[in-house]
Formats: sequence, C-alpha cells, structure tokens
Amino acid sequence: MREGELQSVLKTLRKGGIDVVAIHHHMTHEEPRLIFLHYWGRGEAKRLAETVKQALPAPAS
Repeated sequence: MREGELQSVLKTLRKGGIDVVAIHHHMTHEEPRLIFLHYWGRGEAKRLAETVKQALPAPAS
C-alpha cells in the first residue's frame, strides 16, 4: 500500500483479529512510497479473507 494508507489498513486488520508482525519497504526514494506488511491471522479462512479485502485500499484509477 502507499505510505498514507498504512494507518487505515493497520486499524482494519487489527479490528478483524489479524496481527501485523512486520512493516517495511523494499526500495529507497521511490514515489509514491510503497509499504509492505507481514501479517498473521487465525480462524475461519472466509472471515480472515474478508478482513484482508476490507483492509486493502481500492486500486487507484
């Protein structure tokens, strides 16, 4: 996700019971800055998938 979307994604994942275990980026000086997450969730696969879907920002058009 873009750096500005990070807090919203984190809140949604945590609210859905998914733990974020790492936040990082792969490149330096890129525009826009892209952030990568590692996350861990336990429970019903459908519920976890729905939480991840809700957390992901809509694609830019």
